[in-house]
Amino acid sequence: MSKRALRSTAAVALMRATARHLRIWLLAVGLLTGLAAMASAQTFTATLTGTVSDPAGAALPNVRVVAINQGTKLEYTAQTSDAGVYTIPFLPIGTYVVSVEASGFKKLVSNPIKLEVNQIARVDLKLEVGEVSQEMTVEGVAPVLQTESTTVGQVITGNTTVNLPLNGRNFQQLVLLVPGAITPNPGGFTGVGLQGGQGRPFVNGNREQGNSFLLDGISVDETIDNRIGYKPNVDAIAEFKVETSNSSSEFGNVTGAIVNATIKSGTNEFHGNAFEFMRNDALDANSWSNNRSGAPKQKLRQHIFGATFGGPILRNKVFFFTAYQGTEQRTGGGATRTVTPIEWRQGNLSNFATPIIDPLTGQPFPGNIIPQNRIVNPVARALFADPNLHPLPTRPGTSNITGNYVTSTANELDGLQLDGKIDARLSDKDNFMGRYSIGDFNGKGIKSGLPTDLTSSSFNRPQNIALNWTRTFSPTVVNEARIGFNRAVFITDLFDTNKLGSGNGKFGIPGTQAIPGISTINMGNGISIGSTGIIEDNVTNTFHYGDNLSISRGKHFMKMGGQWQRYQQNRFYPGNNGLLGFFTYDGRFSGVAFADFLLDQLAQKGIGSRTGTWGHRQNRIGIFFQDDFKARSNLTLNLGMRWEYTSPVVEVKDRQSNFDIVTGKQLFAGRDGNSRALYKPFRRGFEPRIGLAWTPAALGNKLVVRAGYGITQYMEGTGSNLRLPLNVPFFSEADVTFDRTSGPGSITRGFTDVIVRDQPAGNIRVWHPDLRPQFTQQWNLTLEYQLGNNTSFSAAYVGHKATHLVAPTDWNQPLPDPGPPSTWRPLQQRRPLFSVLPLVTQISGTDSWAISNYHSLQVSGRKRYSHGLEFLLSYTLSKGLTDNLGYYGSAGVASQGAYPSNAYDRRRDYGPAFFDATHNFVWSGTYDLPFGKGRAWGNDWNRVANAILGGWNISSIISLHTGFPITVQATDVSLQSPRGGGRPNRIADGSVANPTIDKWIDIAAFALPAQGTFGNSGVGILRAPGYANWDFGLSKKFNVTESKYFDFRAEFFNFTNHPSFNPPGRNISDPTTFGRITSTISPPRILEFALKFHF
Repeated sequence: MSKRALRSTAAVALMRATARHLRIWLLAVGLLTGLAAMASAQTFTATLTGTVSDPAGAALPNVRVVAINQGTKLEYTAQTSDAGVYTIPFLPIGTYVVSVEASGFKKLVSNPIKLEVNQIARVDLKLEVGEVSQEMTVEGVAPVLQTESTTVGQVITGNTTVNLPLNGRNFQQLVLLVPGAITPNPGGFTGVGLQGGQGRPFVNGNREQGNSFLLDGISVDETIDNRIGYKPNVDAIAEFKVETSNSSSEFGNVTGAIVNATIKSGTNEFHGNAFEFMRNDALDANSWSNNRSGAPKQKLRQHIFGATFGGPILRNKVFFFTAYQGTEQRTGGGATRTVTPIEWRQGNLSNFATPIIDPLTGQPFPGNIIPQNRIVNPVARALFADPNLHPLPTRPGTSNITGNYVTSTANELDGLQLDGKIDARLSDKDNFMGRYSIGDFNGKGIKSGLPTDLTSSSFNRPQNIALNWTRTFSPTVVNEARIGFNRAVFITDLFDTNKLGSGNGKFGIPGTQAIPGISTINMGNGISIGSTGIIEDNVTNTFHYGDNLSISRGKHFMKMGGQWQRYQQNRFYPGNNGLLGFFTYDGRFSGVAFADFLLDQLAQKGIGSRTGTWGHRQNRIGIFFQDDFKARSNLTLNLGMRWEYTSPVVEVKDRQSNFDIVTGKQLFAGRDGNSRALYKPFRRGFEPRIGLAWTPAALGNKLVVRAGYGITQYMEGTGSNLRLPLNVPFFSEADVTFDRTSGPGSITRGFTDVIVRDQPAGNIRVWHPDLRPQFTQQWNLTLEYQLGNNTSFSAAYVGHKATHLVAPTDWNQPLPDPGPPSTWRPLQQRRPLFSVLPLVTQISGTDSWAISNYHSLQVSGRKRYSHGLEFLLSYTLSKGLTDNLGYYGSAGVASQGAYPSNAYDRRRDYGPAFFDATHNFVWSGTYDLPFGKGRAWGNDWNRVANAILGGWNISSIISLHTGFPITVQATDVSLQSPRGGGRPNRIADGSVANPTIDKWIDIAAFALPAQGTFGNSGVGILRAPGYANWDFGLSKKFNVTESKYFDFRAEFFNFTNHPSFNPPGRNISDPTTFGRITSTISPPRILEFALKFHF
């Protein structure tokens, strides 16, 4: 037969096999769609797969393959199919030796193979003719390349986790090591405890809420604000994998990263460690802003201590592992605040170039000086008359007032956490794993920075349970069942440490108060006092049930199953306006915000209310089918389908209401034919996944080409502030805006004229009846090349297109009247629902109309630990675009508002995402210096020389990225009260040729638009400074015996003490701060000492 005929026959056979496979696949999808019992699919184990062949390369069917875990000596078996293919799923991560026995062939035994979280490791085995009693050992087996899956991601090994310098010992900081992951707020990843370290990455152009954090396959997410409910001790983590795009159909309800961690397990040997990490501010540098203001260093006393211990209960049968970590932190010391300059207290605002208009005459005040008899605001009079309430600046002058008062603060935090895990071989066919984790953290502010401030407290007691049972029915059929529970507790409160009592009354603000303190008073131009009074009582429970079934048939490895998560969300929240409320002056009446404050020309005020706890309930259900089909020996197809359903949210006692956005009618849950949720369910959640991995033989199997496409859906939580229980009669929140059509408000009325409890008024919540999950199309094309047995490099094009992102929406934004703006009616009368809801001002609405797009080049390199060196590098060149930032935003950016800048022209906000950085580079690694016993040089040194010169290790994390977008703002003059705030007209570029910290952007490039119009300046038109940071570690091992040693470490965070700056001021209505950088996003250099004992 000719070669052409052979190729044609092979092609026909491949097409027939593919068609047969597709029929099986579609049939399975149809069956699964009708399943009533749901199950879990968050795999945290590994899979071993490959082919067994004879010396000529022919497949060997019905051959027994055994993988032996070298830590526990437990055996896991499989049998090759008719095509010679074997697959061993659900392997606990660790080191394995693979053996094969077949009649007529020598027994084959592999070298030790390290398997990682969620890895599908391909190991092809070729037997030699001989007797079974003869043994052949294969060396150099190293499944480095990802040849069986098209998922984009990276494994973070246990060696990396415990040896890199981690500021705050927060494991989620390591997520930033992978391509496509970034944060504008690195400080969110370095705080200790739960409240202080809630940073989550922005991954591949997705919002941070789209991530999913798993521990042993069970979610640890808090489900209202999607915070991390439990963070394991890093010494307890075996390793974790970060999947950033094109996950298999096993995974759902995520658009960003799946962070899949697993706790260590015990082995046949007793192992553990004890550790202490210590910080003292005497070893640290002062911050850039404190140095600039002449403030002393901040206080820092921190101790993180604990131990891990694991081993056998019954050798080769039952194993245990436990971990404890305690935390003690005392912070505070030198700090700066911004207080009113002496000149401004006297009405002398002559440093402002903007003419200050007298609202009584319409003419400028001569010299921009407001006479004393015109300073009518009672708060100004009381505040400036008593320096004990509002201290005088320690740095005089009006040119740069930010941080002009040196003060001190004090805070304390105490916490502990405990993990316990059992692994058991119940029988030759049954394996069990159980784990319980708990934490307890208490934080409290002892001293505030200003006499008018409140301090806060926090309490967290997370708990997480995972139970896992794996049953082997046959060498080709394995089932994994899982039950889990996650409880996240976030409770905060406020303390009147300065004995303010009913502070509003002392300042001439009438009305009663729910709690002691002073309402937030935003005087403008960077000065404010008081507290809004936002507290929370947040307890969420997630019940997790599931099952995975895997079947190996011929060239197919099929998985099927699903998940059922039951959410209980119990929350008290006073609304974003808080229990004390706020008063804001922004310059819309006189031209300068602080002048409006002195003249009591109020722009906005609002206050929430105290009500009972409400309880939301929800189910998230997903079923999936996945087939990994080995079309050829070097070509694997990944075909999957997932269906997900997120039930509408209901309140346990139907204490919620919605509004018809057309008629204004209030709709109550479970009444008058309304559903309990008050919006429609969405059941079209089909998510196909397809991919291929091809390893061309021409390059010696050193290159793999992967391509993947898939759809994933995600129903983002709206936080607490937009939930439907926050409507009358269950809750009320006042929020009133004043402009030139309505005339200014006055602080002398307090909130007495806006608090309404018996009918819809102020700020109401509305969910669109067709609210639905977002759909994200993800794709990647990846090339990965292997160098040696331990190193690989990859280059990938990764992108997404997302629609129906959840977005805050105000359906009651005032409309313009015809004619000149001076003739327009007051803004309240121009609201669309004024005729039916005359007291309602804003609508805090929830809808799903936003979009995002992302394109990137992602380059990565990884060297697995060998010869003392392990490293991971990543570089991302990307562009992310969106028309809405979501509900949360981030610190460290100068972004647009959460709501549209014009509710009737949402697409005008389409532009760079606020977390978009064009270039992002991260290198991390550890290196055992090659000196001393057991290393390249000095193996014959004496004990003294080895104790001094041997056993050293260095480690580093180097992070560099370009700046984030800047959206320029201005006082709103549209007379249409947009929730997204005002923007100027852009009349020039705005960038500066040689930017400095005092002039980063050019104010002359912008101007206020005409009254009644929106400015044309877009989103993200300029860029903030970039970021550079180097964390460095140096450690020394002191051996007691061969298996016992001390490890002394010194870790330097921001090793070079390089300041990375926050964005500059960007509101043209505040020329004193516009374009000026006044703070850093990076901390000063911090030194930490640690001592570990390993045994």
